[in-house]
Amino acid sequence: MARVIRERAISPTSLRDVFDLAEALLDPSALALALSGLTRRALAALATAAESDAGATPAELAARLNRSADDVLHDLDAAMDALLCDRTATHIIVWPAVAAELAAWPARGLPSADALRTDAAPPTLTAVDDVDRRFLDRGAAERAFTTTTAVTEVVLALGETPGRLLARGGLSLPDAKRLAAAAGCSLDDVPTLTDLAALAGLIDDDAGSTRSTELGDAWRRRTLAERWSTLADAWRSALPTELVSLLAERADSRWGSGLADFVQWLYPAGGEPLLARLTRRGLQADRLGIAVDGRPSSFGRALVVSDASAAAGVLTPLVPAEVSQVYVQHDLTIVSPGPLAGAIDERLRRVAEVESAGLAGRYRITAESVTRAIAMGETAADLTEFLASISLTGVPQPLSYLIAETARRYGAVRVGTLTHDDAAEFAARTSVRSDDPQLIEAILVDAATAPLALRRVAPNRAVSRFDPAVVLWTLIDARYPAAADEGTVTPERPGRPRSRPAPVVVDDSVAAAVARIRSGSTVGIDGDSAWVARQWELALRGKLSLRATVQLPDGSQRSFDLEPTGIAAGRVRGRDKAADIERTLPVASITALEPLE
Repeated sequence: MARVIRERAISPTSLRDVFDLAEALLDPSALALALSGLTRRALAALATAAESDAGATPAELAARLNRSADDVLHDLDAAMDALLCDRTATHIIVWPAVAAELAAWPARGLPSADALRTDAAPPTLTAVDDVDRRFLDRGAAERAFTTTTAVTEVVLALGETPGRLLARGGLSLPDAKRLAAAAGCSLDDVPTLTDLAALAGLIDDDAGSTRSTELGDAWRRRTLAERWSTLADAWRSALPTELVSLLAERADSRWGSGLADFVQWLYPAGGEPLLARLTRRGLQADRLGIAVDGRPSSFGRALVVSDASAAAGVLTPLVPAEVSQVYVQHDLTIVSPGPLAGAIDERLRRVAEVESAGLAGRYRITAESVTRAIAMGETAADLTEFLASISLTGVPQPLSYLIAETARRYGAVRVGTLTHDDAAEFAARTSVRSDDPQLIEAILVDAATAPLALRRVAPNRAVSRFDPAVVLWTLIDARYPAAADEGTVTPERPGRPRSRPAPVVVDDSVAAAVARIRSGSTVGIDGDSAWVARQWELALRGKLSLRATVQLPDGSQRSFDLEPTGIAAGRVRGRDKAADIERTLPVASITALEPLE
């Protein structure tokens, strides 16, 4: 219900019950929006069924459309899903309002039912592209590498700190800038990258924020070719089947302007929104290296002719191989001579800050990053052993000293959850303590910890109303040797600032409308009685007279010409136009209603 309300752009504030929803779904503007998303084959089947008031059988439609009955039913699946028609045991029934909308199409410059059935697709063939495929593939592979790496950084950044969504849609400007910095791209590229990630299910919207999904967390650990394959498969799946078939037929030709003509023929009511989506998909194809300036690459060709797995096999030898060894330098930086394997990169991010990602990644180890790694469960011995196992240059003495000294100081500040009694006494949630009172004093006067609103309650103890995890990671980011008391929950992943913004509470008017519809006035009575009650309300509102046929106790029926005056508690009231008296009738006893001339 929520899906169709959003897809038809129906105002949720106008919906009180299922009848309001039914009227809104049959509004011409809502119908035009639903029809714009149907392919020509589906529209032809729908328009043909609409030509008969009583509907048509699948066999009758198959004969007129020169298709099999199964194909016709398959073509109509989208129309049924959009609530434009229904299927009985024998017939396809198209709502009269839908039939009227389709009948009005020729006057608006849109194809008639006959044109939907007979008009052929525009010619789209072009000469075979004689571009040097090897040169094209090198450039395409570079784009595939860059875009996949950028999407990976976006998913990582949103995993650390969700991006706040604006009420009008899209990310807030500060979050968009943060993602652009993480991905090393321009601000204008962020929507393209996030759209690709959302198509692949790597990020999702939740409670007013965009954050990475479990699939995204697993995806970023795969090889680059596998990650690209996921993005390319999502891109291919977002295209109409007919368009993918056309691209496969033109796999050795340049994908030019003829594609737009074909898509407009395929979706005759798509209009400008359709062209905008086509442009966005074309931009994504360019970024993924599927086609460069309209010329399909070798792996782009494999994608449309076969599948994403075959395309990834073609791409693999064209991109740099992943490495598992790095250069650890005396200035505490780590340089990767190539794209680092996902598992190693993930663990390295636990102990180091990422300065640049891509073909030659650069990381820097700091006291704060080591503290963060220890807080996540690492030990000094574990960190030293890990770095030694991946280093081509050993572990320099300054780095060994930094790790050992940071581990020694770790835990000088302890963060924990207050007991129930202490929480009530101090009106707080979190305790911060240290054996060194001067360290507590330094924390209290530090501007970096001011947002925690810490209050001193003892010489070696302060409290905060914020969650322990937020307090812990704020202290770590402020370079204090903070550790969690036993039982304190820590954030799941390391990285940049750990404090997450509070979710933005979004007033979901659609959800509220669905709740109203579910608990509407017709709940608890059968469908026929609900319909009678609805018609009576409409007649009352429009001051229309009705002829009501009533089932009497003896089984006979009698008709009354009434002018509705009210409805309540399962009964309707109306002035009898013949007897000039007001009658009260049970809704359940009314078997038919019809308007008077």
